[in-house]
Amino acid sequence: MMTLAEVKDWLKTQISCPNWYISKIDGSKEQCIGIYSVAGPTPVIALGGIENTSYATKAISILVHWGKNADIAEQKAQEVYNCMFGQSAEIGGKRVIQFNMRTPEPVSVGTDDNNIFEYVIETVIYYERSGM
Repeated sequence: MMTLAEVKDWLKTQISCPNWYISKIDGSKEQCIGIYSVAGPTPVIALGGIENTSYATKAISILVHWGKNADIAEQKAQEVYNCMFGQSAEIGGKRVIQFNMRTPEPVSVGTDDNNIFEYVIETVIYYERSGM
C-alpha cells in the first residue's frame, strides 16, 4: 500500500514549498500544497490471484494553494504537474510504473475566501506491488 504521507514526502524532494499537508490544508498559509485521496480505478487481481498481481494504484488529488498572483500560481501548479507527467519515480520504496494524469494540465479552481489562487492536479499512480 502507498500512503498520502509517502507521496507528500516524495513530492517534497521534487518541489520547493514552505508548507505541506495531507487531507487538509491550512488556508491561512499563502503558499502550501495538500495531497488528498480520491476515487481511483477498480482494483485488478491477476488470474493467478493476489500473489500474481504485479501492480496496485493510488489515486490522488493535489491542491496547489499559491499566493495572490495568478501567473505565479499557474507556474507553480505546472511545475508540480511536470514533476509527474511522463516521469518515473520511487515512492515509499515502490517503483512507480506510471503517473496517469487525469487532465492535460493543472485545473484552476479560482481563488479561496482570502483571494489565494488554487489549482488541482489529479493522477492515478500505478506502482509495483512489494513482495513480488
